[in-house]
Amino acid sequence: MNRAKNTGLVLCGLVLGLSLSAPAAQAVESLKATLSTNRILVDGQEVRLTAYNINGNNYVMLRDIGRAVGFNIYWDSDSKCVQVESDKPYTGEAPVKSTTTKPVEQPAQTDVAAAKQDIIDRTNALRRENGAAALRVNDKLMQAAQVRADEMASSSVYSHTRPDGRRNTSVTDCPYVGENIHRIADWALQGKSVSEAAVWSWNLSGGHRDNLLEKNYAETGVGLSRGVNDSGEACWYCVQLFLWNGYSISWVDTPAAK
Repeated sequence: MNRAKNTGLVLCGLVLGLSLSAPAAQAVESLKATLSTNRILVDGQEVRLTAYNINGNNYVMLRDIGRAVGFNIYWDSDSKCVQVESDKPYTGEAPVKSTTTKPVEQPAQTDVAAAKQDIIDRTNALRRENGAAALRVNDKLMQAAQVRADEMASSSVYSHTRPDGRRNTSVTDCPYVGENIHRIADWALQGKSVSEAAVWSWNLSGGHRDNLLEKNYAETGVGLSRGVNDSGEACWYCVQLFLWNGYSISWVDTPAAK
């Protein structure tokens, strides 16, 4: 299992905002949290995480660790607790649960992890049909693609330029990464799953199809996030990243804001 460390210390804990009664407030009055300057490593690779020093101990947000090590962490409103799913890529969102009385506005695709894998499977099927080798899943690319999807969904900035104006390639430390993006309103799915609609649309667009079939790409990653479009309509933000053969990624950025 991936582990998060700083120099010489195991990082654990969750920074929480607290509302305390007077006696409790007096008990913690002397506690002060300051930003930690310690380096943070995940399996030997340095990552960017905001850490806090409280009484000599270092704390980081649990969701930030989830992004760094690539498993999903989210608040489950039904069970009123934090859920950790080490077998699923990070989205920060609880999976939508199917019910027999599913509302009309419920998106057709409810399993985000399955949708991501379906995009990869459909991409590789197209590549095989066109004589290109299948793409391998890269965990860092999965993280980076999810960062790109999350930052677009939270800002509604649908662009290959990041919400803060940086190029899309700044999401990792490797510039040899291609990107396909798609924003799909729920009403536009027309009975298709989000994965089917995304790959179908990319395959009809010259530049996006070139990325899908580029023989020099060897690895891929996919991100999906819920948001709204410019008209305020609920939609999916879909991102697929491609890594040039022979290159690697050691660092993934956090979502950018406007």
